[in-house]
Amino acid sequence: MISECAQQYSSHVPVLKEEVLDLLNIHINGIYLDGTIGFGGHASAILSHLSNKGILVGLDGDVEALKHSKTVLSASSSICHLFHDSYDNFARHLESLGIREVDGIFLDLGLSSHQIDSPHRGFSYQVNGPLDMRFNTDSPLAASEMINQWDEGQLNELIWRFGEERQATRIAKAIVERRKTRSITTTFELRDVVSSVVQSRYLTKSLSRVFQAFRIGVNRELETLQNFLDSFIDYLKTGGRTIIISYHSLEDRLVKNKFKELARGCICSPEIPECRCGLKPMIKILTRTPLRPTEMEVRRNRRARSAKLRAVEKI
Repeated sequence: MISECAQQYSSHVPVLKEEVLDLLNIHINGIYLDGTIGFGGHASAILSHLSNKGILVGLDGDVEALKHSKTVLSASSSICHLFHDSYDNFARHLESLGIREVDGIFLDLGLSSHQIDSPHRGFSYQVNGPLDMRFNTDSPLAASEMINQWDEGQLNELIWRFGEERQATRIAKAIVERRKTRSITTTFELRDVVSSVVQSRYLTKSLSRVFQAFRIGVNRELETLQNFLDSFIDYLKTGGRTIIISYHSLEDRLVKNKFKELARGCICSPEIPECRCGLKPMIKILTRTPLRPTEMEVRRNRRARSAKLRAVEKI
């Protein structure tokens, strides 16, 4: 009998898989980095295009996902190197393998169905469980500590900044009031607090934003993404490509702005007739507008609906 966990793993569907493969323009003997290898869906597809002289390097901060991907990718273990780490630390792992540059980089910044549906992970307001929300369970800070220890101003700022939630002030105040009588330790308890101050017609969106805000804060998601964006170009071969799939506007904005900066080059004021900074464009943008899943893909995998794919090539 297949276990419930195995069923969740096997139901994992990689988002925009064909678009990723097409844009990566995979060379049979190339070197590729999957910084968010997850349950190995995209990685398996990339490996299927590589010879035994190719290399895939994969990272993930989620030990459960990495353990499963090792099983899925075991047949290609001789050319596949997996590391338990955040993707912004990719450089140290490439260097440990003697790799200076890669032919392609891929990031899928979304949560897997397994992560969302696992009560003990605390990512979803739809299933009851401890308020954890850590990708890497070795990390010291869980969501419950933020919720029960941060002051009202800090909570307000986090919910507004990372959730873009209009009711951030009221929600932060309600959290502080609730924890005067008892700690908020489960997803349903946090859901109840939000429900107490947000009208029912806005509740689903507000809950999504609040849980997103704490998840981003716990995992330093935007800081991690910015660290990666500031360094990836130095490890990409000329002609190499980078593809990033994001799922909310905060991530997509960082990716879009960094790609524009690298594609622009010169940062001199328009009032200066000649370039003095000497900066040249480093990439060309392959997706002027982000690619989105088709209606058919969204019907097959509802969690793909908010995905945005952006791709660039180093010049």
